[in-house]
Amino acid sequence: MKIGNKIRSLRIERNLSPIQVADMLEISESTYRRYETDKNSPSLDLLNKIAQIYNKEVVDLLPDNCVYQENKDYSVGINEGVINHLSDKIIELYENQISELKEQIRELKKKTKS
Repeated sequence: MKIGNKIRSLRIERNLSPIQVADMLEISESTYRRYETDKNSPSLDLLNKIAQIYNKEVVDLLPDNCVYQENKDYSVGINEGVINHLSDKIIELYENQISELKEQIRELKKKTKS
C-alpha cells in the first residue's frame, strides 16, 4: 500500500475531512489531496507531522514496498523519490526490525535442523 492510501485510510477511520487534516498540517487542501492520491510525496518533516496526527510512527506510513538502502546517507526510497538523511529514530527502528528478523531466521534454522 502506498503512502496516499495509508493516510487516506487513517483520515477516514478518524472521521476527518481533507480540509481538517490540511489545516492541522498548515498546508492547502489541494496539496494534501495530492499526497492522498500519490501525485506528490510529503517531505519527511510533513510525514512526521501526519504520523503525529494519527498517533503512528513514520515507518507505519511508508509504502509496503519501501526500499531500505543502507549507505552513508541512510536513504529510503518512497514512490519515485528518495528521502535522505533519515532521523536516528527511524534508523534505529529499521535496525531493530532487521535484528528481530535475523533472530527469527536463526530460530527457524534451528527448528529445521532438529
